[in-house]
Amino acid sequence: MTLKNIRHEYQGPDNCAPVTALTVLGYFGTRVTQPQAAAAMKDYVGDPQVSSLELAAYLGRFGLRSVIRYAGDAERLRELVAQGFPVVVQQRLRPGSNVAHFRTVYGYSAGRFLVSDPIRGAALRLTTAEMLDLWRYYNGEYLVAYRPDQEAQVRRVLGTDFNVSANWQHAQEHGLQDVKARPGDPYAWWGLAKANLRLGDAPAASRQFERAVSLGVPTLYYLYRQEAFEAWLKTGQFTAILTLTRRALKLYPASKELLSFQARASQQVDQ
Repeated sequence: MTLKNIRHEYQGPDNCAPVTALTVLGYFGTRVTQPQAAAAMKDYVGDPQVSSLELAAYLGRFGLRSVIRYAGDAERLRELVAQGFPVVVQQRLRPGSNVAHFRTVYGYSAGRFLVSDPIRGAALRLTTAEMLDLWRYYNGEYLVAYRPDQEAQVRRVLGTDFNVSANWQHAQEHGLQDVKARPGDPYAWWGLAKANLRLGDAPAASRQFERAVSLGVPTLYYLYRQEAFEAWLKTGQFTAILTLTRRALKLYPASKELLSFQARASQQVDQ
C-alpha cells in the first residue's frame, strides 16, 4: 500500500517539523512553503525544537484535526496507512543518534515501511525492526491528521486508543512490558514515567524519571522532553530540575521550555 500525493522536500537546519507540516498539508491539498511553516512554528530563527503539539496546532490553522498518541506499533501504522492516513512519527534521526526527528510513514510492504524523511529522502525504506528501534526513543509517539469529516474513520481505526486516558493506560501497560524486557533502557523508563504522570501518579512518575536519568538520558533529550520536570515540580524535587535545566541550557540557552521550568523551580527554591 502506498499513498499518493506525498510531497517531499529536503529540510533546512532543524526544519524537520516545517517539512513534515508541508508534507501532511500537501497530502490534504494545501500548499505551504518551508519558510512559511518555519516562521509560523519556530520561536526564533534557529529554534531546534518543535513539539508534536506545536505541529498539530499549525496543521489546525488549515482546518485539520490531529490526534497524538503513544505506544504505537507496526500494525497500527499499517492500519492507518491502509485507511488513507499518512502517519507522522517521532523517532531518532539514526540508530545511536540523540537527535529527535519527525518523519512521515506513507506506505508499507511485507516487513517494510515507506517513509518521507526530511533528511534521508522521499522514499526511505525501513524494515519493521528498524522502524521499531528508532521509535523506542519516543515511546511509539505518532500523530494522525485528518479532515473533520474523517473523524469517525479515525476513531474506528484507533479504537480505544482514540480516547486519551485509554491511550495513556495502553502506554502504561506497554511501558511496564518494556522495562521488564529492557531494564537498562532509559527511554523505556521515561515512557512508563510519562504514562504514570499523565494518569495522575506523580510520585511513581518521579521515581521512574529518576531511574531513567540514572541510566543515562543524554542532555540533548531534555530539549525535546520535559515531563520529568513536570513530575518533579509536583513532588518538590526542585534541585534536580535546576541541575538538569542548567546543563541543557548550556547547549540551547534560548529554549523557552527549559527556561520556563528553570524559572519555576528557582521560584520555589527562593520561597
